[in-house]
Amino acid sequence: MLRRSGFRGAGRVVVNASATAACGQCECALCSVCTKASNTWDTPSGQRLESLTTSTEPRFNFAFNPFDADMHRMRKMHVLEPVLTFAWYEQTAACCKKPGALVVDVGGNFGWYTLFSVALGCEVAVFEPVPTYQEVISLGLTLNPGFRERVTLYGNVVYDQPGNYTLRVPTPSARRSRQHLGMTSMSGSAGILKAEWTSASYNHVASSVRIDDLVDRDVCMLKADVEGYEPQVMQTAQKLLRSGRVAAVQLEMTRTPKSRNQTCAAIHMLEELDTLGYEFRQVTTKEADKGEGRLPAYGSWAASPKVWDTLPAFPPQTPRSTARRRTSKMERAYRSDFTTFSTNLIGILRPEKKADHAPPWPPLTC
Repeated sequence: MLRRSGFRGAGRVVVNASATAACGQCECALCSVCTKASNTWDTPSGQRLESLTTSTEPRFNFAFNPFDADMHRMRKMHVLEPVLTFAWYEQTAACCKKPGALVVDVGGNFGWYTLFSVALGCEVAVFEPVPTYQEVISLGLTLNPGFRERVTLYGNVVYDQPGNYTLRVPTPSARRSRQHLGMTSMSGSAGILKAEWTSASYNHVASSVRIDDLVDRDVCMLKADVEGYEPQVMQTAQKLLRSGRVAAVQLEMTRTPKSRNQTCAAIHMLEELDTLGYEFRQVTTKEADKGEGRLPAYGSWAASPKVWDTLPAFPPQTPRSTARRRTSKMERAYRSDFTTFSTNLIGILRPEKKADHAPPWPPLTC
């Protein structure tokens, strides 16, 4: 049985959890690896979850909702988003060995990057406002002894304006096995930017917090995956980012052609991060999910060639757009070199690239 005891402070979720696997007599909370490839769990909210042991280095036990489309691929390879996961390993493995190393995970979803970061040695501040996803993360923490005390779970949205915000949460259905359940959409200043419109849904309201109000230490990785409102997330971390204490960032970027202001916000964010010294590589959604032949064998991750070196630069060396306009390289790249509706950017801080005098953080409007 999973029990959630309540909330404390700025939406921090305090969870007391225990669980018994439906895989014979094995209790995954007590043993490192269960005897079956996949185990099933029932939660108080009515979710039927599964768990498995990952093929990552190091391994960990991961819980998920099997109705989610992305989990169908993950079940086969025991790894989610192989290219992004290996790139994450490259950027955080050494950093996470340092005392007090921290990862900030905004949009925790089922907790893949949170759990992987803890397995690598980091502490994690994860922001996930949806109670059913918090339940999945909690189970994942329970399945890995020693993980829970190194994770702080906040039940808030991260947004630049204070208030309470409505989220559209897809409802799992046994009749549809390929739903994008993780595509929870927030109604912010530009409305809903990206959603699983074909699924039934329910609304959940959560209050907002700012990263700069909660984090004041070195960060190995700052991830933002919030279905279009990544610029607002980064706006709340401008003090932390300007301090040079964030070694790497990972952003899911979504085209917002129907919202001119949100498009401007994304471009301004990328321009600011470029000014601060971040060097980017792009991983399209399709490329992120490729697995066969892309991951090194277990035990050889540290010695393997860097996937970073194989990824296209952003902005690219040869931009698709050759128009000579009064636009920045980031604006030209955003408008011309995102070839899919959503894509991923990984950024590494290169201090030598930082501008001598960074201008004030740009506004989120045109």
